[in-house]
Amino acid sequence: MRKPPGHTILTLLLHRLDPEKLQEALLQVFPGADLGEVLVVDGKHLKGSGKGKSPQVRLVEVLALGLRTTLAQAKAEGREDQALLELLDRLGVEGLKGKVVVGDAGYLYPELAGKVVKKGGRTSSS
Repeated sequence: MRKPPGHTILTLLLHRLDPEKLQEALLQVFPGADLGEVLVVDGKHLKGSGKGKSPQVRLVEVLALGLRTTLAQAKAEGREDQALLELLDRLGVEGLKGKVVVGDAGYLYPELAGKVVKKGGRTSSS
C-alpha cells in the first residue's frame, strides 16, 4: 500500500461495522478502557444554515461517550476552540475530574489542553 486509505473508504468501512461488536473488540484490545470516563468534543454546522442570506450556524458540543448523550453544547460565534473553552467553564470545576477529553486536531490547542488539565481531565496533548 503506497498511502493510507482515504476518508471515503474509512467512512464506508465504519458504516458497515456493528457498533456493539466493534466496542467488544476494542475492549478486548484495551481491557482497562472505561468508556464512562471519555468525553468527546466536536463541532457541527447546522444543516440548512448558511443558505441564502442566513448565516451559517456552528455549534460545539461535549458528549459523554459511555452515556451516548450530549452533556453541553454552545453556539460558536468565532473560533470553535474558544467556544469550547467557554463551554468547559460552564461545566464547572468538577466537570472533567478523572475524564479523558478527545476530539479532532482542531481542538489540540495548548490553551484548551491546559484548561482541561486544570479541571482535572486529560487530553492527548496534556
